[in-house]
Amino acid sequence: MAWIAPVLGFIPLHVPWILGIPLFANPDPFREWYHGRGPGVGDHPVDGFLGLPAGAFYLGLLCVLAGLGGVLALGLIKDWGVVFPRWVPWLRGRRVPRWLPLTPTVLGSALMIGYSATLPWQFAADLGESSADDIFTPTGVLIGLPLLLAWAVALPLTGWSYYRRTRLP
Repeated sequence: MAWIAPVLGFIPLHVPWILGIPLFANPDPFREWYHGRGPGVGDHPVDGFLGLPAGAFYLGLLCVLAGLGGVLALGLIKDWGVVFPRWVPWLRGRRVPRWLPLTPTVLGSALMIGYSATLPWQFAADLGESSADDIFTPTGVLIGLPLLLAWAVALPLTGWSYYRRTRLP
């Protein structure tokens, strides 16, 4: 589950948004946000980065991080997370130091748990006070936030499992 939530849940949900498609979003507020003109930018709208609209760049960066998190989580349950695979030059066949996958797992888990602690209130507010001025529709909230919550629970559990599996007897 720790690799499924980001790779098969988070990323596919965000790809239409990266492309500017307001799937599960209110079109007008989404377009403003996507082009760096939405809530929170004040008098300093963001024109974009590297030729991409601000929203596409931000969402693309999130998807890259989610993909890396998915690969990390998969490595925590596969053999190549314990012993470097043959395609890794100079390290093939050597034992992966425990700190290498556990450090980003602990840091990522802490960030996700910290953010997820706000989700019950955010979830209730987004559903209870939804309007056409919100970027995301209640359907988007009902799909997106539980995926994030599932990931925030699964990643530390997978890290704990890896820790126990790789500790010396």
